[in-house]
Amino acid sequence: MIPEFDMDIHRAYDLQALRTDLSAEDVARGFTDHHEYECLGLPSWEEAAECLAEEEVLLDRAEKSDAPDAVQAMLDELQEADDVSHAELMAYTFRWNDVGVAGLSLALSAARIATFYSCSSGLDERHHAEYPMVGAVPDPERARLLARLIEENSCGVGQENGRWYIYGRSVRYMHGLGKAVLAARSAFDSLPQPSWTEGLTELLEELGDE
Repeated sequence: MIPEFDMDIHRAYDLQALRTDLSAEDVARGFTDHHEYECLGLPSWEEAAECLAEEEVLLDRAEKSDAPDAVQAMLDELQEADDVSHAELMAYTFRWNDVGVAGLSLALSAARIATFYSCSSGLDERHHAEYPMVGAVPDPERARLLARLIEENSCGVGQENGRWYIYGRSVRYMHGLGKAVLAARSAFDSLPQPSWTEGLTELLEELGDE
């Protein structure tokens, strides 16, 4: 099974109060108090699609399982059986984001929306969010498009200090939103690139060499 959380869905945001001052260094080094979140850089749509496809396979399997939190159970089983394969899956496909929110995080980054937080939540104490959540900072043009997709996919969004916290009752809704962002790739690509994208790849390479 995939856990579903009993919660109200709201969409509360102010496009005029979004952060628009992010630099490449802000995005690369982190610009919030959320720790242990690594910048996803500038992934391609193909990379986001690959992540979403692998995520969908795991979610489909989880829905057929009797385990209360089947996604976590399957990952634990894989890690116990083959720690190397588990590490490769998490590192290269999911970029160390939780399964269920990784696809959305990659899709948002491919849409050139800065991400800064992700948590799938779950039934144990390994997760810090009460329900599935992804933190992102869209520019106003991307925010208008993303807001429509959030509503169409029954997800919610709250805004704090110019940042968006996107959430859903289960990772299935978050995954669905990720697929919707991917499907809208042409619309996102038609928008001007945010200023923080300039030099981000080179800066991440420099930081990786330190």
